[in-house]
Amino acid sequence: MDSLATSFLRVTSSTMIHNAGSGHTGVCLGASEIVYSLYKNAFVYNFNPNFFNRDRIVFSAGHASALIYSCLHLFGFDVTIDDLKSFRQLGSRATGHPEVNVLPGIDASTGPLGQGIGMSVGLAVAEKYLANKYNKKALDIVNHYTYCFCGDGCLMEGVGCEAIAIAGNLQLNKLILIYDKNDITIEGCTDLSSKTDIAKFFEANNWNVIQVKNGNDASSIDKAIMLAKQSKNKPSVIICRTEIGHKCDLAGSNTIHGKPLTSEQINTLRKTLNYYVKDYEIPSELKKYIDNLLSEKQEIYNNQLQKLEEYKKKYSKEYDELFSNKPNIDLTKIKDIKLGDLVDMRELLHKVLNCVDFNFVGGCADVAPSTKAYFDNCGYFSGCNLSGKNIAFGVREHAMGAITNGICLHGGLRSFCSTFFSFSNYMTPAIRLSALMKNPVLYIFTHDSLATGEDGPTHQPIEQLATLRAMPGVIVFRPSGLQELCFAFDYYFKNNLPVVIILPRQEIDFVQDDFMKSKFGAYKIYSSNSHVAQILSTGSDVGLAINVAKRLKNIDVVSIPSIEIFEEQGNNYKDSILKGNFNIALECSGDNIWYKFTPNVLKLNSFGCSGKGEDVLSHYGFNIDKLAKNILSTLKQNNITSS
Repeated sequence: MDSLATSFLRVTSSTMIHNAGSGHTGVCLGASEIVYSLYKNAFVYNFNPNFFNRDRIVFSAGHASALIYSCLHLFGFDVTIDDLKSFRQLGSRATGHPEVNVLPGIDASTGPLGQGIGMSVGLAVAEKYLANKYNKKALDIVNHYTYCFCGDGCLMEGVGCEAIAIAGNLQLNKLILIYDKNDITIEGCTDLSSKTDIAKFFEANNWNVIQVKNGNDASSIDKAIMLAKQSKNKPSVIICRTEIGHKCDLAGSNTIHGKPLTSEQINTLRKTLNYYVKDYEIPSELKKYIDNLLSEKQEIYNNQLQKLEEYKKKYSKEYDELFSNKPNIDLTKIKDIKLGDLVDMRELLHKVLNCVDFNFVGGCADVAPSTKAYFDNCGYFSGCNLSGKNIAFGVREHAMGAITNGICLHGGLRSFCSTFFSFSNYMTPAIRLSALMKNPVLYIFTHDSLATGEDGPTHQPIEQLATLRAMPGVIVFRPSGLQELCFAFDYYFKNNLPVVIILPRQEIDFVQDDFMKSKFGAYKIYSSNSHVAQILSTGSDVGLAINVAKRLKNIDVVSIPSIEIFEEQGNNYKDSILKGNFNIALECSGDNIWYKFTPNVLKLNSFGCSGKGEDVLSHYGFNIDKLAKNILSTLKQNNITSS
């Protein structure tokens, strides 16, 4: 039956790729036994693919999508023959790479190599944290495994290597990584670019290493998975030595990586496999065998449902807390705090973060004392402290973003991560996946402008705001004060979207910002008497804009904590803010988005330089005197009279 199943998978995935005219035949032929064994051994239930305590399966090597969809179809998921026939076509559910919430049975959107390893680590963190918090004696309602399928490319990517180091340190023993080791990449043999001894690499990172000499033998993989499940304090990697393009005439060659087979080659493959069943049809004896496997999974599912019902009766409060997903954040004790003339937004962030009473975990890329994004008196999550709410990612921004994605994908938890804004570039692929998956990760970045100062241009973010604002589905907040910061948190917990909060390092002038008006994304924060013009500004620049307006005496200021939310407002509200006013945009960034609101933009057009923060800001024109002079000049050029 294993042989018949993998023959079905090889022929079906090759046919899908042939019909689509594109896809990745090599991995589909080479890893059929791995993917089949995964679905055979994992507890995934086709009639309830989103069951909370299912095993999670992440395909870091997402280019094996034709194989994955074929396997989902074989195991009774709602993946139809029409889906398989329309693989990679416009409007098809069988997309080029796996996408969460498109086809059932897909636990993470993958394709960018290595990201899936990071997300699987996050899923395993979530399982361990929630199991420790909610499981009761004889009622362990959170006790699943997390599986990750990866290839040679995933282990070349830095994000994968970072995540592997974190997983070993956290002793995530219910994480099982299955490595399709065929030693081939697009350009040729892997030793062209790497001499790494992968087994020793995993051992050095505190992983349990299991070798499967013949990765094209399903029974050997079955045994390896059973062995991996016995690990008590280490994650496991199963290294399966496979042959890319196994059973076809291009087997073992890099040529087969992304090459569809011709009709003749598929016929030859059928002959080699002695498989002559009609395209997409599951042989009757195989269907009967799979149905028996599914009956076993249904029995497990029924037992777990019964256990959940018992848990709900005995521990209703804990049950509701885990499954209601309603965060409790009490901002009343922080919103009305009395502030001085100068405000440290990082300290306010710390206070707001600690108002959250919810399943909320996260951490920093080794900069918690600076960004202030950490929980008090909660400790670090580790193999010795499963209740710790802070996660020590180390200096690993790439993996931090991917792992945080995985934590939020799991359900029952939300998560944040934090570092300096300049290094958000390291995390762009993870943030982009958050947006694609509508995954509610909270990204917190500090040190948001030239005021970072002495560390110089490498640490002074210029283009990062433009990068994040350009991503569909990401809500970017640059709050000017406590009220806007509180609203950013309120928005995050009430919506299922990734949110970015961007804060300064330096103390900034107190402004009278408004929580309720922040819901419009923009509002007038300072009004003069004559309203000659108005400055549009964000975040740490708003206080400066107000000081300039006070100097000129007839300028208003509009705070725009979130351009994305402002853009969602109706035309009447947007017109009330922008139309009929002479607008001048002011922001210490290089973002050109401001030109959609006004041709008059005071921004950065180059990288910064080293020096004291105030001196650097002044050098680039961001002080009261220079800005007042520039604005007066702009008004004069437009024939606007100013006092």
